[in-house]
Amino acid sequence: MNERINELIRKRNQKLRKAYTRPVIESPTSATVVPCAKLDTGLRPNITKMNIEHDKTKLKMAPSWFDADDAQEALRGIVYPSNTVDQRPFNTIARYRMATGQSNNFRQQSLNIDENSTETLILMLDAFAQQFGADLSFTNDELPFDEGAYRTACGVANLGSAHLLPTNNIPTAGFSVLVHLDYDKNLAKSNDTMKEFLLNFTLAIARKLNIPEDYVRIFSVEKSTETPNTTIVHFGLTSPNQKETKQMADDFQEQARSGFGENALLHYIKPADYPYSWAPALSYLQLRPNDFAPDYNMDYRKSGMPESQHRGGYTYYLPIGWYRHALKVDQKYPDDAVWLGSTNGKGEWPVAFHGTNSSKISGVASKGLIISATENDFAREEAVEQMGPGMDQQGIYLTTHCNGGAHPQYTRPFCVQLPDRTNKTFRVVFMCRVQPGKFTTHHVSTSTGLIWRVVDPDAVRPYGILVKDEDTLDKIQPNP
Repeated sequence: MNERINELIRKRNQKLRKAYTRPVIESPTSATVVPCAKLDTGLRPNITKMNIEHDKTKLKMAPSWFDADDAQEALRGIVYPSNTVDQRPFNTIARYRMATGQSNNFRQQSLNIDENSTETLILMLDAFAQQFGADLSFTNDELPFDEGAYRTACGVANLGSAHLLPTNNIPTAGFSVLVHLDYDKNLAKSNDTMKEFLLNFTLAIARKLNIPEDYVRIFSVEKSTETPNTTIVHFGLTSPNQKETKQMADDFQEQARSGFGENALLHYIKPADYPYSWAPALSYLQLRPNDFAPDYNMDYRKSGMPESQHRGGYTYYLPIGWYRHALKVDQKYPDDAVWLGSTNGKGEWPVAFHGTNSSKISGVASKGLIISATENDFAREEAVEQMGPGMDQQGIYLTTHCNGGAHPQYTRPFCVQLPDRTNKTFRVVFMCRVQPGKFTTHHVSTSTGLIWRVVDPDAVRPYGILVKDEDTLDKIQPNP
C-alpha cells in the first residue's frame, strides 16, 4: 500500500515540476495583480463550491478525479409534503432518488423512515458526514474501496473508508496564515480572481513542500479585522499517514518563520510562527446507490437468532436487535472474496464493530469510536509489546461486541424529523471485517468483550451498516 502511494506521489511531483513556471515577483501593494502560475489545468483540484461574501469566502475543494452530483437538477420540480419545516432531509433524498431514477414528489412517494429503509440510512450518513464538515455526493460511477486512506486524505471518502473519519487516523493539520493581499481589491473582486488565487496558492504550497497538490485544501479566506489590507487564509495539509502529515506541517511551519521571499505568491504570507491544529476534515462522502446490497440485508431483530457464530477462527458475536444494511463489496478489492466468507474457513477475516458517534441532522460536533481510547491511543504501548515496533502508529479501535461494546457508550443518537413534526431517533454502527495478523487485542473494563487495535487502514473493511431505532434500546439485552 505505502509503495503504491509513494509511486503515485513520485509521478504526481514529476508532473507538477513540468507544469509549473514561476512568474515574476511583484511588490506586495494593494494594487498588485496576484501572480498566476502557468498550470496544466488537468492537474488542478476542483473548487466544487465557492461562496464569496462581503468579508469571507467559503469553499470546498476536491481532487480532479471527483465529480460532484448536480444538486440543483435533483431539486428541480421537487414537491415537499404539506407544512414542511426542515427541507434538508427531503433535498438529500431527492438527490438520492435522482441517482436511482425515482420521483422527487414526496406527496406521491413519501419519505420512508424505518430501520430497514435505505432512505433512512442515507439520512444517517448525511448526519455522519456533517460532523466533519462534509456533504454527501451521489454518483453512478464505479467507486473502488481499496486505497481508502489515500482518497480520504484527498478529501473524498466513500463507504469503504467512512469508518476512518472519527478515529483520528487521517487527521488534517490546519493552518491560518496572514497574507499581505487586500481581500476586496486583490481577491474578491470577481469569481475568477478569487478562483485563480485559490488554485495558485494551493499549487504553490504543494510545490514548496514537494507534495501532491491534492494534499492541500483551502477551506476559507477572510478579511483580516486586525491588520488593514490583509487576508487570512485557512487551509489544511493531509496525507494517508499521520507521521507524514506532521512532517509536512512542520516543514511549512519552519519555512513560514523566515518567510517565502523568493516565491512569487507565497512571499505575500507574513513571516510568523504559525501553529497548527489537528482535526478530521472532509469535503465529501460519496455514495453510489449500487454499493448498497439489499439482497444481503440482515434483520437481527428477529427472535431465535444465535448469540454467536465463528468467522475466520474468531468468535463472531451477532448484533442482536439491530438491522444490517449490506454493502456491495465484491470486486471492490484487488484480492479474492474469501475474506468475506461465512464458513469459518481459511482466509476469512473475523468480524468486529466500529461504533461511530453521530449527531442530529442539524450537525453537532461529536467524536468517534471509544473517545478516551482514540484520543489517548491507550493501547499503543501494549500493542507494540504484542506485535513489535510496526504498531507504534496511531491506532484504529474496534470492538468484538456490538451490544455492550460499540454500543451504547460509543454511539450517539441522532434525529430525523417526520412530516408530522415528530422526531424519530436512531443509532448507527459500522460492521467490519478485520485482517488476521494485523490487529492486537486488549481489555477495557467498561466494554463487553475485547478491543482490537489496528494501524493499517486497509486491514479494516466495512461490509455492513447497522441501524437501531432508539425507541427499542431498553428492549434488547446486551450480549454476555
